[in-house]
Amino acid sequence: MAFLFRKKKEKATSTHPVAAVKLDYRAVAITDVGSVRDSNEDHLIFIRPFDTTIRNSHGCLALVADGMGGHSHGEIASKMAADIITRHYFDTNYSVLEALKRAFEKANKAIFQKAAKNPKLKGMGTTCTAIILLQDQLYLGHVGDSRAYLLKENQALQLSKDHTLVQHLLDTGRITEEESLSHPQRNIVTRAMGTSAKVKAEVSLLPVPFEVGDKLLICSDGLYEYIKPPELKAIIQQYSLNEASRTLIALAKQRGGHDNISVLIVEAFAADTAQIAKQTQKINLS
Repeated sequence: MAFLFRKKKEKATSTHPVAAVKLDYRAVAITDVGSVRDSNEDHLIFIRPFDTTIRNSHGCLALVADGMGGHSHGEIASKMAADIITRHYFDTNYSVLEALKRAFEKANKAIFQKAAKNPKLKGMGTTCTAIILLQDQLYLGHVGDSRAYLLKENQALQLSKDHTLVQHLLDTGRITEEESLSHPQRNIVTRAMGTSAKVKAEVSLLPVPFEVGDKLLICSDGLYEYIKPPELKAIIQQYSLNEASRTLIALAKQRGGHDNISVLIVEAFAADTAQIAKQTQKINLS
């Protein structure tokens, strides 16, 4: 199922000079079960608060969670992560980084406690990669091996670092980049939400600006296992957000699709603040 979040506008009736132009965002989020599995354990959301006070202080939230635990268990964990992080992040007076950190901690604790109370849910957990978009600033909250990329005109920058065994082996010089691509243990995650009482989320203000025309991609490993950054960038820059998302998923399935595939793309554009915004609408594209 895919949701395009689009802001409807109408022209302002004021005769005063046009106000300054600021950033706004449009997004498409699509998830697919893939070619092999019979259930989808991914969950993804894009939240653009209608309340401008909240949006000006805490921005918008884009998030992808890839559940683990088999059958419906991973789906429970990923949905809990998305719901709890959203609720606790926006319902706070803390700074962006502190609010994001606390939201991840609350989600991790809730998932862990739910699994501890039900033997059938033992071992369930989820990755979670979230980006806060606050004008031209990007804040990262990250646990696991889902990824965030910033796509600028001439480059594709990976914003998150995988919490995996293979990444650890790379960091310590035990394997090469080429060896990592086919390493038999490349899917072993070293950090996940809900699998222990506490988790150390990677939370930071990213050093690169999000500018007009830039695109943000957050995806599960079911996508980037099959499509590398140069090809990701080429496809996303060539098509509309919806077409790019569907093209990426189709290509990943064509090349194997062994896992669920989730794609969330956000584009920055110049929004005229003299225009009156109506409530964000959710349009089902499936």
